[in-house]
Amino acid sequence: MSATASRLPTVDGHRIDERRIDEYVAGLSRRLTGPRRAKVDLLAEVRDGLVDAAEAYADAGLPPSEAVARALADFGDHRQLAADYQAELAAAQGRRTALLVAIVMPVLMLVSRLLWTDSLSAASGPPPVSWHLVVAYTLDVLQVTAVIMALLTLLGYGWGSRYLPAQRVPAPLLLTRLMGAGVLCFVAVQVVTGIATYAWGVRTPAAAGWAPMLACAVVVALSLLGVGRSGLRCLRASYSLRASGPGLAARLG
Repeated sequence: MSATASRLPTVDGHRIDERRIDEYVAGLSRRLTGPRRAKVDLLAEVRDGLVDAAEAYADAGLPPSEAVARALADFGDHRQLAADYQAELAAAQGRRTALLVAIVMPVLMLVSRLLWTDSLSAASGPPPVSWHLVVAYTLDVLQVTAVIMALLTLLGYGWGSRYLPAQRVPAPLLLTRLMGAGVLCFVAVQVVTGIATYAWGVRTPAAAGWAPMLACAVVVALSLLGVGRSGLRCLRASYSLRASGPGLAARLG
């Protein structure tokens, strides 16, 4: 039993039916997508609000079943609330992804420098050709650009959202969609450039067996996988509003 359940009042010896409140919250939960902690906190607030409303009606003298029914009616159908709450969860996912990029990319820049440049000293083959240097520098530029865009996106979720067009799509949702699409494109380019530079780096047995290079390659791969998954979650959270019902997304504009 949850902590809030103990607060449910007893009227005329009958406890208010908390199952109806839990069913309402479960129905809302099925229509929401977003970071787990943010979703749990949001649903807890909804449940607490329903409990408080039911307590108020019970204290006013309503029977337990009617007190719950009135509280649920005041909140409205959970499908009507899904759009507002989903927009909040989408923004939370977008901020989380932007923060992840802003933290991970500088680390990857240092790791990549070791992987793409210092590994050459372990190789006994010919010096890198011009295309390899272009690809390596492109990788550096992409990582710096990703950090800048992530920081700008974080600003956009705050005061910067007032300058974004929101006639059809609310600014937080627009930012989250752009963040998700941008991250996936960035990861795809990173994978291509990374494979190209890594393939050149392991062109000799000495470099291929160099332990730091192998460790760096694993770190880069896992980091890009995590960032890519977060980008996918941005798209999922920002587009799941379509499943909340016709016209609900428009109410947020």
